[in-house]
Amino acid sequence: MRNTLLLTVAALLTFQSLSAQSLVRPEQSRKRSVWWKVSTVALAVATSVDAHSSWGRIEANPVLSGANGRFGAKGIALKALITGGVLSAQYMMMKNHPKAEKYGAWTNFALAGALGSAAAYNYRLHRQPAAVSPILSTVPKQ
Repeated sequence: MRNTLLLTVAALLTFQSLSAQSLVRPEQSRKRSVWWKVSTVALAVATSVDAHSSWGRIEANPVLSGANGRFGAKGIALKALITGGVLSAQYMMMKNHPKAEKYGAWTNFALAGALGSAAAYNYRLHRQPAAVSPILSTVPKQ
């Protein structure tokens, strides 16, 4: 599980850095605000934690589930593509409208909060002990 989390974080950060690279000359580039950068990291981490909390379990979302109905590589790829697409769209928008950075930062923090709460729900759901089967409860204690 730990290797899966590390792989997910590495993949998301790679997609994020690839999507956010500037295609303009260095003298035309503009420095991004610290809050937007922090919000992108928060979004990438929340996406990774959400993916880790779902890994190998039955997935309720049919778009993210694999052929066997479980969350796996297909789900991680789609989550990474969605996160990279959101960040790329924000980056391109901020090139033409620099004052929109605060809206992008708030959007990223809101998405990170939603994904974080979904991950917390998943961890809480899977932490609960399994119900005792009636067969095991009838076995006499020795």
